Amino acid sequence: MGKKGGKKTKSSGLDTLGDITSELFKTLPPIKRAELTKVVEKLANVTANMKSEPSSPAKLWEEYKEISGLVEKVREIEGGHSMCRTLPDRKAAIKPFLAWIAGLGGVMEGVEVADYGASGLGLKVCRDLKEGEEVIRIPQKAMMSVDTAKASSIGTLIEKDPLLQTMANVVLAVHLLIERNSPASIWEPYINTLPHSYTTVLYYSSKQFEQLRGSPAFEDALKQYKFVARQYAYFYRLFANTMLKDYITYNEYRWAVSTVMTRQNLVPGRDMETPVNTLIPMWDLANHDNGVLSTDFDPEKPATVCLAHREFQAGEQFTIFYGVRSNADLLIHNGFVFPDNQTDSLTVKLGVAKTDPLSATRIKLLEKLGLHNTTKFYIKRTAEPLDGKLVAFLRALQMDQPTLEEYTVMEGCDKLSDITVSSIRILV
Repeated sequence: MGKKGGKKTKSSGLDTLGDITSELFKTLPPIKRAELTKVVEKLANVTANMKSEPSSPAKLWEEYKEISGLVEKVREIEGGHSMCRTLPDRKAAIKPFLAWIAGLGGVMEGVEVADYGASGLGLKVCRDLKEGEEVIRIPQKAMMSVDTAKASSIGTLIEKDPLLQTMANVVLAVHLLIERNSPASIWEPYINTLPHSYTTVLYYSSKQFEQLRGSPAFEDALKQYKFVARQYAYFYRLFANTMLKDYITYNEYRWAVSTVMTRQNLVPGRDMETPVNTLIPMWDLANHDNGVLSTDFDPEKPATVCLAHREFQAGEQFTIFYGVRSNADLLIHNGFVFPDNQTDSLTVKLGVAKTDPLSATRIKLLEKLGLHNTTKFYIKRTAEPLDGKLVAFLRALQMDQPTLEEYTVMEGCDKLSDITVSSIRILV
């Protein structure tokens, strides 16, 4: 201690009790909280005023630069001040996880958890497996879902909040964050096995987004980033006067969203009828490969059941088929692309120009064909890549007025969707 009337002792840099408490418990000091609130308010206003469908990729990029600048300020202020529980080493968490899942009735036959380096954890085949053989069975009581969220401490909030009422994936993300920090959570052994970070576009730098320019994923990736930034700002406001404000930082929220994006599936809920967004422990360790869907739900047990979608030899990696997904979709929502993706496709968006003097007649014909004036189509990686409706749309765009009028009133205009038709005048 310094002498009375003498020089002041050197300050620790923590001048208030609030600062000391914040440092001890990693909460945000009051001054930084006030600074953060101002930035988040600006982020909320900016994202709320932006259209979901900008007029061009260039406009979307300008929006992204403004949003990302604010997000980086948020991350800088919040850095080191999250109360969120630190996850343990994934590999060290596997043994207690396996004991936990087995205690709940989970079964894993012929496979074991293995480390696949850059691909992360996966499942390795321990013995030869036959096609159709049951490999994984996870009881419903082990799954984390929108149903368990509604039955948890946030159930009342879900009933009242307009965002949570309409976005099941967001419900699951918030549920996951709260369970991660609950000392009594039954899912702690499962949560401990989850990745600490992801390769989804939510983790991209501006340079990485730049590298997506010109790709099919560019626009949707920027929109995904914008939507999550908007959601974070929304929850910051919602939880401003609660303890949750010290847990739901931007970094933690994007982690929860990425966990859900990369792992969620629709599974029958507790009523055994309505599908709900669900995280399935153990099953979600399986990586993707070409094949067929081989996971189903057993309502009598009840449990999620995964079968081998092909024959597997001992030593191989056990994989499942994530469904018909383009590489752009896999990149945005799962954080990877699959070079040999047999279900890859290219999205093409077509529309009738407002300046087209024949727009009204074209739209009338498109409506007769069951098409909107602006429609997304998919060019598939198949022997016949073109969709019949895409062909019909292109034909309608190329017609002159007499031909448009003729096909608008004639029977059998659906022949415009026939890729093999060669007798239609507009193609001659």
